[in-house]
Amino acid sequence: MFGRFLTNGLLVLTIVTLGLGAMEIGVRMTLPQTLVRDYARPDPDLGTYIAPNADYVDAYTKEGPYRVRTNAQGFRMDEEVDPSPDRLRILVYGDSFTFGWGLESADTYFAALKTAAEKANPAVQLLNAGVGGYSTGHVKKLLERHIPAIEPAAVIYFINNNDLIDNVVTDIDYRVTEFAVDGTGEVRLIDVQPFSAWKRRLLNHTPYAWLNRNSHSFVLAKDQLKRALKWKRGLDRPTVGAPPQEQPAETPNDGIDAAPAFTAQLPENKSDEQSINLLVAVTTAHMGRLIGIAREARLPLMAVWVPAEAEMFGNDEATPERKMFDQARRELTRLAKSTPGFFFVDTTELIPSGWGWAKRKGTLRLSDGHFNREGAQWYADLVRPPVLGFLRGVGWTRRKKN
Repeated sequence: MFGRFLTNGLLVLTIVTLGLGAMEIGVRMTLPQTLVRDYARPDPDLGTYIAPNADYVDAYTKEGPYRVRTNAQGFRMDEEVDPSPDRLRILVYGDSFTFGWGLESADTYFAALKTAAEKANPAVQLLNAGVGGYSTGHVKKLLERHIPAIEPAAVIYFINNNDLIDNVVTDIDYRVTEFAVDGTGEVRLIDVQPFSAWKRRLLNHTPYAWLNRNSHSFVLAKDQLKRALKWKRGLDRPTVGAPPQEQPAETPNDGIDAAPAFTAQLPENKSDEQSINLLVAVTTAHMGRLIGIAREARLPLMAVWVPAEAEMFGNDEATPERKMFDQARRELTRLAKSTPGFFFVDTTELIPSGWGWAKRKGTLRLSDGHFNREGAQWYADLVRPPVLGFLRGVGWTRRKKN
């Protein structure tokens, strides 16, 4: 009796397995889905983080596939972290621009800066800790992880213009920090975990995340179910001014969302000025936390602005977007002047002008807004002098301690 039951059970399991396999092959051939990128791994405090020792060809960009390789720390670079006591390890943070979205690793501005910095001082090792879609709150959590594990000599944060928006996203599937404004107008930040408790458990303790990365039929079925239930699709991101006509395709919320958000929605019943003040104040509060962590660890911190297209070539400085960017850069400049050990590079002051520069409009970015190969090289050339100057000071500080 038991033998017959076992035989029938195995037969049913075989039929189901073959059926699911045939369904998977059929969906891959006829209706291939956008899977969560295979280097994205669930993380209870960050939502997702980059997998260590990954080797993945990303074919989801319009310009064509590019390869993503990571080291044992999950940094997008081939070499491992050098733990030698005489090595000046420099943690470099940022979002998808620093990660090098859409580009081969050698074509990113990080790679160009790494080559220049390590040529100027062989004791230096730049480490690419950039992650697509991350906000300043994500960077804060990473910094707390990396400082004791890596013992860096300094930190560089490429703060993107869209971080101003990402820092005020309240969507539970993305935010890692909640903010509140008290009666005096001071912004208070509280670290939280992204996703609901049940979804964190689903992502971190079941095959759900693996299926999102590997099964076209699972992703299709999940998508159809969401449509039937009229489930929310994509993250709720604020915008300032009119939204773009065409949004880039987004990675599912279960993975690293590297689609750049370039605009921020003005809250209802508030003027442009009130809303912009809030957005800038939240980012300033976030930066204050980074500064506090760096100072406690006795690490110099440099923030480098990644400009928007409108800042590079725009003529209208009266738009809400431009006002927001301008105010944020002024506030970060003020903060750097009043805070020892914190430095800020306002790259808009370094951008050229004139007819020759205007001709380059439309030549420096991919279709989704990220820097292309030429744009990454241009940006690396732009920021190389201040970055190398900052690193010379780091080396001198270390020599004085020794």
